[in-house]
Parts: sequence; structure tokens; C-alpha cells
Amino acid sequence: MTEQTIAVDGSKKRFQISDILGGFAGSAVVLPQAMGLGVVLFTGMGMDASTGAMAGLLGAAILCIVSGFFGATIGMISAPNGPVTMLLVGVFAGMSSNGSGPAEMMTALSAILILTGIFQVAFGAMGGGQLIKYIPYPVVAGLVTGIGLLMIKSQIILLSKDIDISKLFDLHSAIPVITAILTIFTIATIPKRFPKIPGALAGLIFGIFLFQILVYFTGNMEENWVVGTIPSLASLQLGITPQALKSLPWDIVITSSLALTILATTDCLITSVVADSQTGERHNAKKEMAAQGTGQILVGLLAGLGGGGTKGSTLVTIQSGGGRWSPVFSGLLMILLMLFAGSAGNYLPISVLAGVITFVGIGMIDLNVLSWLKNKENRVDGAIALSVIATIVFLNLVMAVAVGAAIAIIIFIRTQIKAPIIHRRVTAEHHNSLCARTDTEREVLDREGSRIIMAELRGNLFFATADRLLSEIEGDILPGNIIILHFRRVKYIDLTGMILMTQIASRAESKGATLIFCHLREELGFGEKASEAFKQIDKKSDFQAKIFHDTDTAFEYAENMVLEREGCRVTNHDTYKSLEENNFCNGMPKNIIALIEGITSPASFSKGSEVFKIGDFGQSLFLVLKGEIEIRLYTGERNYKRLAKYGPGTYFGEIAFLIPGSRAASAVVIQDAEIMEIDREDIMAMDHDAKADLALYLLYEIGGTLGEELRRSAADIYRLEQW
Repeated sequence: MTEQTIAVDGSKKRFQISDILGGFAGSAVVLPQAMGLGVVLFTGMGMDASTGAMAGLLGAAILCIVSGFFGATIGMISAPNGPVTMLLVGVFAGMSSNGSGPAEMMTALSAILILTGIFQVAFGAMGGGQLIKYIPYPVVAGLVTGIGLLMIKSQIILLSKDIDISKLFDLHSAIPVITAILTIFTIATIPKRFPKIPGALAGLIFGIFLFQILVYFTGNMEENWVVGTIPSLASLQLGITPQALKSLPWDIVITSSLALTILATTDCLITSVVADSQTGERHNAKKEMAAQGTGQILVGLLAGLGGGGTKGSTLVTIQSGGGRWSPVFSGLLMILLMLFAGSAGNYLPISVLAGVITFVGIGMIDLNVLSWLKNKENRVDGAIALSVIATIVFLNLVMAVAVGAAIAIIIFIRTQIKAPIIHRRVTAEHHNSLCARTDTEREVLDREGSRIIMAELRGNLFFATADRLLSEIEGDILPGNIIILHFRRVKYIDLTGMILMTQIASRAESKGATLIFCHLREELGFGEKASEAFKQIDKKSDFQAKIFHDTDTAFEYAENMVLEREGCRVTNHDTYKSLEENNFCNGMPKNIIALIEGITSPASFSKGSEVFKIGDFGQSLFLVLKGEIEIRLYTGERNYKRLAKYGPGTYFGEIAFLIPGSRAASAVVIQDAEIMEIDREDIMAMDHDAKADLALYLLYEIGGTLGEELRRSAADIYRLEQW
């Protein structure tokens, strides 16, 4: 995105004249849809079309104004939409078949919308807006397509219920069907020839004009062909009263509200993403949910028709220059319409609104579902979408939402089960701790390295994947093996996973293997003492696994275990290693060692002191006779990354010795130490023959060490690439 585009997009947050134009354009598109959906729902509830049109307009006005003031999504028009209306149609069809009357259904509608609004606000406050990422696209495609089919079906039923088969070819009787078909044709074709004219507005105007002409030439107009006078705002009353609460079917109200929350939230957030793609802005999901929920509550209190984001009107609003305040102007325009143009409903044909709703329904059908079925790789996705569509068409939308949510959960669990729990398996043959070892220790570790196995786990360790971990690790639980379970990539562990870990530890102990845990972080449910967390789960369990906070100390502990097992005494910090025993002097003749002794002498360093600091000029090599030194790379006053640890018999500082310059890290004494320093200048001051003899051995030893470090670095880079 260019800087110029960003500047334009940023201006959409401020009031502009174009907000009024955008609001008008959005109203032109959403108005017939809102009225039509209101007619669909309320006539199905046994009420007149004008009341339904009023409820649709009222819902659109309130949702637009409330969401517009919140400004969580720039340019988004909220109003009654297909998903919300079709779910409610299914709910009240069931109530009607059980003998409920219009008054009972009206009360239930208000209660459902109020509860849905409360759920949406709570859902947003808990960060539920991010959950849309976890709804599989085939489920969304199935829901949208099924809702589109329901919308088309509802309008076919609406237009055909009063048709007399004997007068099928009578022009007067066919006026509603002809008007609806030509309205659909107009909406589909006008934007192709005149892109700046909203299709819904063109269809509305042309449909009304055509209807009036046909009525004029064929005779009288049937009373039920038009919406009728839209009630005034003065007739508004609370949609729910304390007395009515007692008789509500709460099981239907609560389940419908939960289903409507999922459906409306999903549809709304998808519309927010569509709006963001046009404006270059980023919506605030939490604020958007609060706005939609608040609007839904107000709509329910005033007996209107609820809804959510509408993609078509949102796109038209933004493309017409609308921004931050367009939804507010759109809502105010609809209120003015209800105040001063209620009689216009006498000239508004229901068939025209049916054409608008049918076109919207056709546009919601996702034909990709059929192509998925043809493709072997996507056949499962196609079957999922079809199952959701079939549930909507043959059962109801509430059940379809439940089926969709269940499928999403099943797909998630299936994906988790199929994915390997062990991301990578590494042995000590290819990975060592940062602790520098003597040559004798290194020989033992090289020989027995396959005994130390680190399994890097990943994903979620819960009831569906726990057994898979046991299956994958079973082959490594052998006598003498040391198994390190690495949890840095693990995102979540449930109770089943924790119990399984105790079982693996017990099994390892019974088979003579050792289990070590590392990176059991606090966010996984472990406090400072992870072992206590395991004991809290099972009071009878005698948990014996060793736990470390980082990988390196876990490896160092495992290496020490192997060394002790093989009879190789581990070099402790208080062990004294003479110059002759140092790795640096390994293989050197006594006369060369004598030369080194002649130019240096031991120096003592106390715990906590620094041999050198990062940035210090260095040209010396350091041989550790006693104690321990860590090489640290500080990232703050107290935060650092440990790069290496050196104990008796090892040496460090070889790079600065070969190429004098600034130290790349700090050397910190962690146990009182005795160190010998070999200064490059002291060597340069020797006579030519002695210097030549010493230089040959120095280069050979340092070159071998650097070669090993280079090999280790290459292995580390390879592991990081896999990470």
C-alpha cells in the first residue's frame, strides 16, 4: 500500500461531506433488503407486511446509528440480513406449529434479540472476536449457501401462496411474479452497464414503476400486493414486558440466542474484514462486538428486526466515498423515512422486495462447493459444506449452526490427532550442552551420545493427542536411555496430558530409563515449582522426573549422568587441572608447555567478577585451572543469553587471540576461579625459533577447536531453520 493510499484511508476517520453521500448510497441498498426481510419474518409470524417493513427499517436505523457511533469498522452498514432473519424464520415456524400466536412470538423475538445482544457484548469482552479464525471455510460456505437457498425458498412461497393455478396465464394474476423476475433482472444487469448506480436501488425504482404500469393496464390492484402504510414512530412500544417474561419458552429463547450470537458474530466480523480490505484500516473486533450487541439489545427492546453487517451495502457505501460517519447518516435517513414517508408503503409492492431478497439469496450461493466435490483433495471439504446445507434446508438453521460448530471442533481435533506430537528428535550425537568438556569427557560423550534423546514437542497436549505422544516416545524408553521432553513449542496442556506425563515418568523409571522435562512454562499451568503441579493432580503419585527451565541445563545434567555411569569422573568447579591437563596443551611436548609456563602465571578471580566485558579490547587466550566461567551476551542490565560455560581443563578467548579486537561477549566468573592468561604480545616478544615452534602448536590446537565450533554452529543453524 502506497503512502498516498494510507493518507486517503486515514481521512475516512474524520467527518467529510462524502460521508453523507456514502450514507445515502448505503441506505439505498440496504433499505429494500431490510424492509423485505422484515416482511418475510413478520408475515410468517401472522402479522401484516407493513409492520414487518417497519420492524426492518427500525432495526436498520438503530444498528447503523449505534455501530456508526462506536466506529469500530470504518464504513460498515449494519442492518437486518439474511443469516439473522432466516434463523428467526425457522424459530418462529417451529413456534407457530406448536400453537404460539403472533403476540407470543413477538415477545419471544424481543427476548431472543436482547439475549443475543448481551451474549455479543460478553463474547467481545472475552476476546471472542478472534474465534472467527477457527471456523473452517467449508462450514462458513455451507452456512451462507444454505441461508441463500432458504431466502429464495421463502420468496417463492410468498409469491406463490395466492396464485390460482386456473389463472396462471392471466396477466393480472401474474403481476407479482413478473415484477419480481424483472426486478431481479434489473438488479443483475444495471450495475454492469452503469457501475455507479447501485443495483438494489435500480431494481427497487424499476420494479415499483413496472408494477404500477401493469396494474394500470390490467385493472384493480390486490390489497395484499403492497406493503401498506408503514406505522409511525409514535406507535412504537416496548417489545417485552415483565408480565410476558413468565410465559416465554425459555428453552427456545436461550438456544436460539446462542445460535444467533454465533451466526451474527461470524457474519458481522466477515463483513468487517471486507470493509477493511476496501479502506485499508483495521477494525477493532472487541468494540465491534460491543456495538453490535448494544444495537441488538435496543432493537429487541423496541420490537424491531435484528441483524448485523451487510456486505453489499457496506461496499457501496465505501466505494461512494463513505467513511467513519456514513452509517450514522444512513440510520438517520431511515428514521426520516419512517417519520415522513410512511404512506409510501402503499406504493411499494411486496413482489419488488421479494425480487431484491431473491437476488441477495442467489448471490449468497457458493458454487465452489460443487467444484470441491469433483476434486479428490477437497472432497471432504465439499461434503462438510453439503452436510451444513442439508441441515439448513431439511431441518433448521439453529441445528445447522450447531452442526457447523460441531464440525469445526471435529476438524480441529482431527487435525491435532493427525499432526505428529514430536516436532523433532535430537540425540547428543548431534547436540551438546554449552558446557565445554575435557578431551576425556568428550570422548565418552561422543561414544555414548545416542543414549541422550531430546524430543521437541509441539502443538496441544490434550485428551485427543496425549496417547499419540506415548506411542511416539515408547520406542525410546529403553534401559540406560535419558529422554528429555522439550515443551517450548507446546501451547496447551490439559489434565489428561499432565497425567500422561506422570505415567511416562513412571514407565521410564520401571524400565531403567531416565525422564527429564524442560521448558514447562508458567503459562502452561506450572508455577515456579513444576513438580508441585504434578503432585496436585495425583496425591498418590510419586513423581520422580527431573525438571529444568532451559534446554542447555537439561542437556548438561544428562551428559553428567552419562559420564558418571561410564566411570568418567565429572570435572567439578573445585577440581584443579594443571596446565599439562588442560585441553589446550593436549598433545604438546613438554618443551612447548614450558614455553607457555614461561610467559604466564595463574591469576585468581572471585565469584561474580568479570574476566572481560563485551566491547573490551582483547588479544588474550584464557586457560581455566579451577572454577567456572560463563560467556554471556547481555540484552539488558540483568537479562542475558548464555553462550558457553568453561570449567577446569578448558580454555576460551581464542578468536580475539587470533584476531585482536573488541570482545563480542562478557566472561563472568560463576565459581571462584584460577585462570592463566596467554597474551599475544608475550608470544610475539619471544625469539624467532621459540615463537615459531609455539605458534605451530597453537594454530593446530586453536584451529581444531574453531573447526568443532563451526561444525556445532552449522548444526545449530540447521535446527533453527527447522524450528
